[in-house]
Amino acid sequence: MKRIMIISGCIMLSVCLIMCKKSTPKNNATCTTCSNTPITHRTDTSGTFYFLPTAFTPNGDGINDVFYLFFSGLDTNNSSMTIWNLSGTEVFAGKITKGWDGSDMGGGKCGAGEYPVYLQLKTSAGVTVNMCACANLLAYSGSCIQTHGVTYYFPDQLDTAGFVNTTNDVLCP
Repeated sequence: MKRIMIISGCIMLSVCLIMCKKSTPKNNATCTTCSNTPITHRTDTSGTFYFLPTAFTPNGDGINDVFYLFFSGLDTNNSSMTIWNLSGTEVFAGKITKGWDGSDMGGGKCGAGEYPVYLQLKTSAGVTVNMCACANLLAYSGSCIQTHGVTYYFPDQLDTAGFVNTTNDVLCP
């Protein structure tokens, strides 16, 4: 009786591992999870500053339509951002001077959801910083963006001093 229970437990574990493995996205940077924490580095003695929001709303209203890195003191020729969908397909790749408008590499619109981001940054002082982040593409539902209680950080929230303020997008819980 004990042997059957052990074998049954192994089979159930194998099924779980196969299912989990199938749902794990694969990409060159192995950025496979998303966090709603913005990537931020306040201005240091070398003049380096960067802030990557966690969400944007590419609906064409002129508010938070593009997901991009705010920065100063970075080597723009040697810094890049790559974004994938959750199945691991690359939807954006480019220099940090270019933002993502929510479309895929073929120009089609991407759906609302989480998109793993890989930043490869090089400071003007020559320091390399590689990190994973997340872009949440949010869509309006009626007259507001449904946040389901999650706190997001939008591009329009950053002021010139590097502090996060209130967004101009209309949010509803």
